[in-house]
Amino acid sequence: MPDSNAPDWKRRLKALGLSRKRRRRAPVAETAARPTAAHVLKGRGGEAAAAELLRASGARLLARNVRYEDGELDIVALLEGTLVFVEVKRRRTASRGAAAQAVTPLKRARLLRAARRWLRENPSRAERDVRFDVVAIEDAPPRVDWIKGAFDASS
Repeated sequence: MPDSNAPDWKRRLKALGLSRKRRRRAPVAETAARPTAAHVLKGRGGEAAAAELLRASGARLLARNVRYEDGELDIVALLEGTLVFVEVKRRRTASRGAAAQAVTPLKRARLLRAARRWLRENPSRAERDVRFDVVAIEDAPPRVDWIKGAFDASS
């Protein structure tokens, strides 16, 4: 229990002009959940580059930016009879790790859930072999890695 005779140090500091108001910070989860317009444009540019790479390799794009509440598919393509779910990761530089390293186990789980849902919604495509690829793009120095079969449904 506080002593009622104790000095109110906050009030005294304020009277001396030494107090400050603290700004409230947004919770980390809120700021991380809202990408900025620049992030979205950067991501869309990476997805467009990956789509061109796939097309040049003979892939037929079936869907792009398929969003579900528990996951997202960047690109769904058909390549040589195989249904390919492609995750695109783009980084400015590799100073914080390679772009492909951003496909964490949590991200893979979200991709798998989204892919299963897409297959349920497109049953005519479900009879094909399925593969999960990652297209990792780094801006400086310019580099594009297409990692075919980056992970499977058991990982």
